[in-house]
Amino acid sequence: MDESFLLTKRRLAAKQMPPLQKILRGSIVVVKRYCGKPSCRCLKGHKHRALYVSRSLNGQSRLVYIPQKSEAEVRKLVGNYQKMKAVMEKISLINLKRVAAK
Repeated sequence: MDESFLLTKRRLAAKQMPPLQKILRGSIVVVKRYCGKPSCRCLKGHKHRALYVSRSLNGQSRLVYIPQKSEAEVRKLVGNYQKMKAVMEKISLINLKRVAAK
């Protein structure tokens, strides 16, 4: 492929990158559980829903509880991280094509 075409393609891909300050590395985990109170509705099948972010640190997974009021923001931040990974992969493949063609 033409070098200038690949450079243009790379520049356009880089513009899709979300700002680094707006990412959160991790996966969203929704847990449904019983609270244990004898009179709670969760004992009748209406389990409580809790949101967590799962992160791997030093080879160990950690769950961090996310309050309900922060759910929309956390979903956006994690989504931005996934988008960043996809854009980085796209740019990496373009760079590979560039250097392999020389």
